[in-house]
Amino acid sequence: MNQLTSKLSLIILLSFFTNIYSQIFINQEGYKTDLPKIFYTNLAANNFDVVEVETGITFYNGNLQLINSNDPATGMAVRKGDFSSLNRNGNYFIRLNTNDTSYHFSINDRVFDNLYFKSLKSFYFQRCGSQLFYTHAGQYQRNICHTGDAFFHASTGQSGFKFSRGGWHDAGDFGKYIVNAGISIATLLMAYEYYPAFFADDNLNIPESGNGIPDILDEAKYEIQWFLTMQDTDGAVYFKVTKEQFEPFVMPSQDSGMRYIYQKSSTATGDFIAVLARFYRVYKNFDPAFANNCLTAAINAWNWLSNQISIVPPGGFHNPPGTSTGEYGDNTDSDERLWAAAELFEATGEQSYKDYYEFNYNTSGLFNSTMGWQNVRSLAHITYLFSNQQNANSTIKSELQTSLNSYCSGLLTKVNANGFGVSINPGEYYWGSNSQILNNAVLFILSHTKNNNPEFLSAALKQMNYTLGANAHNISFVTACGKTYPMHPHHRPSEADGIVEPIPGLIVGGPNQYLNDPVLQQHFNQNTPPALCYIDDVGSYASNEVAINWNAPLVFVSGYFKSFSTTSVDEDKEYSPQGFFLEQNFPNPFNSSTRIQWISNSSGFQKLQLFDSLGRELKTIAEGFFPAGLHSLSFTMGNELPSGIYCYRLTNGNSFQSKKMIYLK
Repeated sequence: MNQLTSKLSLIILLSFFTNIYSQIFINQEGYKTDLPKIFYTNLAANNFDVVEVETGITFYNGNLQLINSNDPATGMAVRKGDFSSLNRNGNYFIRLNTNDTSYHFSINDRVFDNLYFKSLKSFYFQRCGSQLFYTHAGQYQRNICHTGDAFFHASTGQSGFKFSRGGWHDAGDFGKYIVNAGISIATLLMAYEYYPAFFADDNLNIPESGNGIPDILDEAKYEIQWFLTMQDTDGAVYFKVTKEQFEPFVMPSQDSGMRYIYQKSSTATGDFIAVLARFYRVYKNFDPAFANNCLTAAINAWNWLSNQISIVPPGGFHNPPGTSTGEYGDNTDSDERLWAAAELFEATGEQSYKDYYEFNYNTSGLFNSTMGWQNVRSLAHITYLFSNQQNANSTIKSELQTSLNSYCSGLLTKVNANGFGVSINPGEYYWGSNSQILNNAVLFILSHTKNNNPEFLSAALKQMNYTLGANAHNISFVTACGKTYPMHPHHRPSEADGIVEPIPGLIVGGPNQYLNDPVLQQHFNQNTPPALCYIDDVGSYASNEVAINWNAPLVFVSGYFKSFSTTSVDEDKEYSPQGFFLEQNFPNPFNSSTRIQWISNSSGFQKLQLFDSLGRELKTIAEGFFPAGLHSLSFTMGNELPSGIYCYRLTNGNSFQSKKMIYLK
C-alpha cells in the first residue's frame, strides 16, 4: 500500500511539473554568433525552425534529437535542438512543428555583456561600510552601514574594538567571512590573471571606474582592504565578523546591534595567504606599494600558520554558544595550507614554498573534486599547473594537466548523460548547486586552455546556458538577466528596499534535492526529481539565497565567453615563426602610449595594423620596406578610441602574427 501510494504520488507530481514546464528552454540572454547554439524541449515535436522576429523568415530548420525519454534529474522526456551553424546576427524565436514557440532571443557578439557587467557589479551592491550613491547605484542607492565593525567576541579571549570596516556582505545576510570570501576573490583574480585581455573593462560605473585599473581588480581590492583588517599582529587571521544572530530583513543601514570578530582560524589564515599572494601578482603593475603590503601580510600569515602543528581552533572553527550565524565548518586545513604554499611560490619563486607544495601535493589526490570554500585543493593545483616560475617541476605540471583533463572528461560524461547538459548527477543537487555547475565550467575552460579540446569549451557553455534559462524551470537563475528570473531572492536588501525588481546580477543557489529549508519541504518531497527542487520564494534560503562565492564563477564564465571568439584576430597565432617574431607591447595595459617591437630575419615589405576585438581593422600603424633586424616604435592610441581590448597584427608577405593589447584611458 505504501509503495503504491508512493508511485501514484510520483506520477501525479511528474504530471504536475510537465504541465507547468512544457516549454522550449533556451539561453534567455541569447547566443553568441560564432559559438554553439543549443536549446531543449520536453514537447513531443520532431523538428524546428529558427524564425526572425521582424520578418517572419525562417533562417534555419533542423531535427530534434531525443536525449533521454526519462531524464533522471527532471523526470522529463528531453529533446535537443542544435542550430550552431546559424551565424547571422538578429532577433529570433524557435518554432516547433507543433507550432509551440520560444521566448525571443538574439544572436550577436555582445549577448553576454549584460550578464558579465551585472554579475560583476553585484559585488559593488554587496559592499559593507560604504554609502552607495545614486551616481553608481541608481535606484538601489542606500546609506552607509556597519561603521562600528567590530568588537572582539569573548570566545577570542580578547576584548575591546578592532577596526574592521568594509568588505562585502557574504550572501543574503550581512555577515563577513574570510573563508567564503577567500574563494570568491580568488576566482575573480584567477579570471584576470589567466585572461587579462578578457577582464580589462574599466567602465562598470563603480566609484573607481576610469582610474586606469580594471574594475574587476578595483572591486577585489575593496574586499582585500577588509582582509587586511582581519589580521592580528602575530600574523594569524580572525574567522568572521557577524552578530550573534542573523539580522532581520532590513536595509544594511538599519541593522543595529553589536557585531563581533570571532576566533583566529588556520583555514581563514590559509585562505588569506593564498588570496593576498595572488592579488600581489596581478596588482603589482598598478600599485606596487599596496601590492607589496599584501605580499608582506601573506608572508607574515604563513610564518604563523607554519608554526601551527594542527588545525586552529582544535577541530576547526565552530560557533560558540549563543552564536548561530554562518559557521563554514571545516575539520581539516591541509588544503588551505597547500593552496597558500602554491600561491606564495608563484608570487616569490622561493624554494621553501615550492618544497612544501611538492611534498604535499598528492597526499589527497590531484583533481578529484570541484573547488569550493570547504575544499580549495584544486585551486592549489591550478596555480601550480599554470605556474610561470622557471623552477616549477615539469613532471608535476604534466601530472596535473593529465589529472585535470581526466577529471573534466568525467564531468563531460555527466554532461552527456544529463537531459539539459548539466555537469552534475542526481544526488549532487546540493545547496548552491548552481555554483558547483559554474565551477565545473571554470575547470572546463581552464582545461580547454591547456589542451584546446572543443568538447570542454562546449560543455562550459552548456553550464552557462543552464543558468540562463536552458533548464527545466525555464527561468534564468540570475536576477535581471533573461526573460524570466527570480523576483524574490533570499537577500535582505532586495527584500527590504521597497523596489519591485531585485538587485541585478545575483545568481541564486538553485535546485536543492535535500530540501534544507521549510519552504522546500512544504512544496517538494523525496519523490520530486532533484533538478525540480527549486522555488522563487524569499523564505527558501536553501535554494533561493545569493552568495558572493556563487557569483564569482558566474563572473569568470560570463566574462570569458563575453570576450572569447573563434573568428576574431587570435593572439599568438604564428603562421611563419621562423621569418619574424612580434613581441608583446610594453607597457600593457597602457594609458596613452606603448612600445611595439618585432624582429625580422630578412628584409621585405611589412605592415603593422590595429584591430578591435571583433577583428575589424581600425588603422595602419606602420607600413613599408623594413630591413632585417630589430624594429621598435612608440604607438599612441589617441582619444577617439575607448578603453578596451585591441589586437595589433604584423604582416610580412603571406604570413602574419598578432598580439592583444589593453588600452585604459
